[in-house]
Amino acid sequence: MELGGAETSLLGLLEVLEGENISIDLWVSDPRGPLMAHLPEWVNVIDSPKPYQVLERPILTAIKRGCGKIALARLMAKIEFWGYSRSLKCRDESGIFPFVDKWVVRVLPERHSLGHYDIAISYCGFPRMVLDKIDAKMKCAWVHTDYSAIDVCQALEAQVWKRYDTIVCVSEMSRVNFLKVFPQLEPKTVVIENRLPLRYIRTLSDSQIGADVDMANGRIKFLTIGRYCAAKRLDAIPVICQRLIEMGIDLEWWIIGHGATDQYIRDAIEAYGMEARVKLLGKKENPYPYIKACDWYVQPSLYEGRSVTVQEAQALG
Repeated sequence: MELGGAETSLLGLLEVLEGENISIDLWVSDPRGPLMAHLPEWVNVIDSPKPYQVLERPILTAIKRGCGKIALARLMAKIEFWGYSRSLKCRDESGIFPFVDKWVVRVLPERHSLGHYDIAISYCGFPRMVLDKIDAKMKCAWVHTDYSAIDVCQALEAQVWKRYDTIVCVSEMSRVNFLKVFPQLEPKTVVIENRLPLRYIRTLSDSQIGADVDMANGRIKFLTIGRYCAAKRLDAIPVICQRLIEMGIDLEWWIIGHGATDQYIRDAIEAYGMEARVKLLGKKENPYPYIKACDWYVQPSLYEGRSVTVQEAQALG
């Protein structure tokens, strides 16, 4: 439960469901991150076996924690995706997850001991896990991404999506783009827009902003929040900032985020001489005071299903 759009929208969905006559078991495959502490008390968070906890951690970590089968499965997925991407000249590695999903599900332990559920939802992560490891009368999957902007192995993914009873897209445009790839799945798809946990967001936004920014320097404050990855285009911010300054706009640009490395962003900041203007603030457990304090929130992503951080900025004015 790291700080991310899908994770935050899950909190919002649970907030909407509070008080309904339902019982929810929440399985977080890797139960860590700042949002774990904000899960509602009425939700039963179930244990996650160790092999599931290392699915998205470095392969070396999986080996050190005794999950050699997971490490080997992920290596096999990388090899298969490498061959696939070479033949199709894929733009990036955004299409690797279905390959990882295919290989790791074979070596993950069963979870049928949890019992039989009325409905099982794959909200975020690897969709084969719910299909193959959970016993439920009905199975539903959420789609948070924009399928027009990623390299999709259609044959591989269709095998998964056709097994779900319902597929939820987070916006109408997300649904349209999903159906361009999988038109045969139209009868299964519905749109449920992200729900924001407004009480949580507004309460945290009243906290004191950090000392790592200067609110008194008179500059216009821009803000972007996102993972350190190619899809978020955080390395485009320095050149945009430079051009705005050349137009006579006195600004500084804050970047809040986390990921494997921020070096590619630092290289772009140095290349355009924006060291005094573009501020890498790192990971923030509470980004909401920064959203509330900024003058402009900007999301330069290559693609989004429906950006939760944009919705949060709108909610905080």
